[in-house]
Amino acid sequence: MGSLLDDWPSFDPHNFSQLRPADSSAQPSKLTPVTYRPTHNKTLPPPDQVISTEARNILLRHFYQKSEEKNLFFDSAASVRCLSFSAAQQDLGLTAFLHSGLLKSGFHSNLFVANSLLDAYSKCGRMDSALKLFDRMPLRDVVSWTAVISGHCHTGAAAAAILVFLNMLTEGTAPPPNEFTAAAVIRACGMLRDEKMGRMVHGYLVAAGFSHDAFVSNSLIDMYGKVGSIVDAEKLVSRLSCRDVVSWSAIISGSVLHGMFDKALVLFTRMLEDGILPNTATMLSITQACSLMGEPNLFACVHAWLVKLELLDYVPVVKSLVMMYAKNGFLDEAIEAFLQFDLPECHDPDLIAALIHGCALSGSLEHGKVIHGYSIKMGFFPCAIVENSLLDLYAKHRYVDSAHLIFKRMGNRDIVSWNSMISCFAKNDRVEEALQHLGHVHDASGGELKLDFVTVLSSVQACSTISSLERGQILHGFVIKGGFDSDSFVCNALIDMYGKSGRVGLAEQLFQEMEDARDVGSWNSLIAAYGIHGDGDSALRVFDELRSGGRRNPNAVSFVNAISACGHSGLTMEGFECFESMQRDYGIEPVMEHYAAMVDLLGRSGKLGEAEEFIRAMPVQPGPSIWGSLLGACRLHGNVEIAERAAAELSVMEPDWSVWRVTLSNVYASSGLWEEAAEVRAEMRRKGSRKEAGWSYVESRGMDKFKFVAGDTRHPETDRIYEVWRSINEHLADAFVESF
Repeated sequence: MGSLLDDWPSFDPHNFSQLRPADSSAQPSKLTPVTYRPTHNKTLPPPDQVISTEARNILLRHFYQKSEEKNLFFDSAASVRCLSFSAAQQDLGLTAFLHSGLLKSGFHSNLFVANSLLDAYSKCGRMDSALKLFDRMPLRDVVSWTAVISGHCHTGAAAAAILVFLNMLTEGTAPPPNEFTAAAVIRACGMLRDEKMGRMVHGYLVAAGFSHDAFVSNSLIDMYGKVGSIVDAEKLVSRLSCRDVVSWSAIISGSVLHGMFDKALVLFTRMLEDGILPNTATMLSITQACSLMGEPNLFACVHAWLVKLELLDYVPVVKSLVMMYAKNGFLDEAIEAFLQFDLPECHDPDLIAALIHGCALSGSLEHGKVIHGYSIKMGFFPCAIVENSLLDLYAKHRYVDSAHLIFKRMGNRDIVSWNSMISCFAKNDRVEEALQHLGHVHDASGGELKLDFVTVLSSVQACSTISSLERGQILHGFVIKGGFDSDSFVCNALIDMYGKSGRVGLAEQLFQEMEDARDVGSWNSLIAAYGIHGDGDSALRVFDELRSGGRRNPNAVSFVNAISACGHSGLTMEGFECFESMQRDYGIEPVMEHYAAMVDLLGRSGKLGEAEEFIRAMPVQPGPSIWGSLLGACRLHGNVEIAERAAAELSVMEPDWSVWRVTLSNVYASSGLWEEAAEVRAEMRRKGSRKEAGWSYVESRGMDKFKFVAGDTRHPETDRIYEVWRSINEHLADAFVESF
């Protein structure tokens, strides 16, 4: 039989000089605690954890002093204690040193010592050495088999753990499993999310007489929770005569894992009624559940429980509390909890990213800049999760260039980075750059990144913004090829794109093809498409189908789109009926968008007096959009008196806004009141305000793109363009005369 340490690459069991201290002349009489980090590459202890190395140094000194003797250990019990220490610290180097000493002392053939060595290698993550040792053991007991199964679970090889268990059951000389073996194999089933295998193991354990073992029952509860069978987990909890905090924590954790947050809170309440106080694991699950539910009323309760249980000294708990507050926009509370950390020692990128996300949600750019500076100081870059959060922060505050600068400096861009940047460009009227970045995703990543539905959705919305039919159709083809046509959000965006590009027929065709995949957003997109093109009758037809279908009810957006469609088509009475039906039949309270649509409806039909009365009777304070809509209608119909009253309201709400002054000036000019128009323009010059020129965008054949303003003469074919424009005007004038 060969050596149990054959082929070990980094240690010579007969060369004890490897154990010699770096300074062989130094023999300290007093051993002081030092910061100790294990030599393996698995999970490290927290950086602030200080572990006394006295025991380790004693072992090393003992090895060094006894290196010329045969017996390095007093007895097998001492060997087991040393190996247990090594396993607890997950110290691979010390385990190898102990192994060499055991070989020389002859204790390696002792079953208890061999099992301890097997466990130590497993805990250190070296399953290759553990399996080599296991294969060469002359005797194996249930502890040996359990150590290998647990070791595979420890290293994430759950399938290998189950295979070892099956070998244990089929090998004639293997001992029967005990409760610890059962717990290990149940854990493997949970890791694999294999409910079928878990039930088979459960059946075997019942037949083997483990059904009343509390330790095994808790493992089964945890397994059923992980695979999502909460009903079965709850049955096991109910049948337990000695339920403890482990039982409840396991089922609560499983409920949270599968998005059953309300169920988790119900179980938490039952746990308290059972007279059992939660522990750290329980509260981590409950904190996560409340965070994902987004219910602010629960946050204070969770925080109070953490204080009551005195868990706020535990870093993972404080981290979860900070993330709960930050991810729901409660920035002040998140920062207050964050300050419980020792800031110079905080190196958790997830926590920093959560705080930045909180700044984005709460609209606090200044706090975001401070955290950005802190993250630079603490050396978080490069770090994709922090950089993505910063990119999102600056994008939401319309700092497009700052977001783009962070994007360009990223060393490792993932699909989230590209999605955020494309969406940022699209939402800030830089559509060309959005589509350019879409084309660079594949090449820039070397083909490693694949577009997801968020990328596609942002790109389709960008095409919709500029009514780019050609590129929208190309994207539609990619949507079908990539299998994104089953996503209702993407299909709704395509309907909107076709509607804004003038292809209402294609929008309706896509809507019909969606069939059962339609949601209320699909109906809203088609109603808006008809409304944009003045086809109010078709818009109302679709709206009535939505209302009478019974499967879905219209929402607030549905009524905004329907009223707007009526406004663009002169269907005043129908628009009024939609507005009244909204609250009467569906209990939807009107918001500012509904009131603005109604004012636009009345204004377009020339009922300016009724529009003003409607505004005065509003139950909420009308905003600038309401009075601006009325002022625009006054320009259309030349009503100076109402225009002046609307402008007076706007001068109070938006004193520095130039748009309403330009509109008022145009009202005066269209009515021949040139002095009043000049006075308004003069006031604008005195205030130094000027209206930014509006621009138009024309795309030809999906390749040639032109951007121009009113009266623009920069195009090389300006003369030809104006000649065609005058010809169109003449044809329109002739058609207008002929209509009478």
